[in-house]
Amino acid sequence: MLSVKVGQPSRVINRFYRSPLFRSRCISCGKNFYLDAIPHIVGHTRIYIGDDVKFFGTIGIMSGRTLDNPTLILGNRVSLGERVGFSVNRQITVEDDVSIGPFCFLADNDGHPRDPEGRLKGLPPPPEEILSIRIGRNVKIGYGSTITKGITIGEHSIIQLKSVVTSDIPPYSIAGGNPARILSRRTD
Repeated sequence: MLSVKVGQPSRVINRFYRSPLFRSRCISCGKNFYLDAIPHIVGHTRIYIGDDVKFFGTIGIMSGRTLDNPTLILGNRVSLGERVGFSVNRQITVEDDVSIGPFCFLADNDGHPRDPEGRLKGLPPPPEEILSIRIGRNVKIGYGSTITKGITIGEHSIIQLKSVVTSDIPPYSIAGGNPARILSRRTD
């Protein structure tokens, strides 16, 4: 007789259905990848995932129609909380050992042109207005934060919850607020 432990059916579904289905959508996906739910993907984003990456909850990945090869790169040991969203039209790079809290949003574009006439016509943002995002190694991003286009967050930094990052954050910094500003420098 086959015995099933509590929680085991979900692990079986993840291992034999959800994970292989999502892996087939990725350009590369490292070992020990874990997900709770199949990510919601809209568009043609090229997805690269390192080793030991964990998706805790539903993740959203979307790309627009401006550039040919929008790319999302997640390094090794990255963890994403519930309802993290990526809007990728050029490139978003999340380096090793990064933790992104629930309900965070990262966008390398505004979703529309800055020009009012272009917005009225429903045009996509022009390529020069789409700027890559880079999140350095060992960064922690708190619950509900937003990272806007063209931002680099330096390694070993902490972004406090519900922050809106509109300018670069140097390495070893603690930043928070709307817009986020540097509150202190880490020495560890």
